[in-house]
Amino acid sequence: MRTVFLLPLMLLAACQRPVDTGVTAVPQDAPAAVVAAEQELDWLQMLPPDELAALERGDGPEVQHSGNRRMAQFGTFRTVDAVLQRPVRLPGYVVPLGTAADGRLSEFLFVPYYGACIHVPPPPPNQIVHVRLPEPIAMPDMYAPYFLAGHLQAERVDDDLGGSAYSMREPTLRPYEP
Repeated sequence: MRTVFLLPLMLLAACQRPVDTGVTAVPQDAPAAVVAAEQELDWLQMLPPDELAALERGDGPEVQHSGNRRMAQFGTFRTVDAVLQRPVRLPGYVVPLGTAADGRLSEFLFVPYYGACIHVPPPPPNQIVHVRLPEPIAMPDMYAPYFLAGHLQAERVDDDLGGSAYSMREPTLRPYEP
């Protein structure tokens, strides 16, 4: 259980925030009624019960900070039906995958903690959401938290940075506000 709480803290401590580039958060003026209809999910709700129990027991791999290779991803592509096909929002971070010709973001992985998929092992596939935007947006600050809102779908996507078990339909990305 300690590993679950220490991993995000270790990742944050290992990274340095660069100088502000002036890129602002993605402007999303979602109507209050839409936001109210969304259910905020905890990332742990996206794990099947047996995988959540294993994570709480600390049955994941030991984090290795040596060498220059990313650790292998662990976990499964199993999803939870109860979180699918309804309006939800998740707090998390953007890991860019693709851009349009003008450099605007068109595809990304959405992850539960900063530094995921970059440093040490990516989260399990059922803790990553793959997003393809219908229209590219200005590149968001990768160090800032956001809300990703839309309808989760079970869809396996394999990428060099990590596989994902979920994708999102009708995605919107807006700044995180507690």
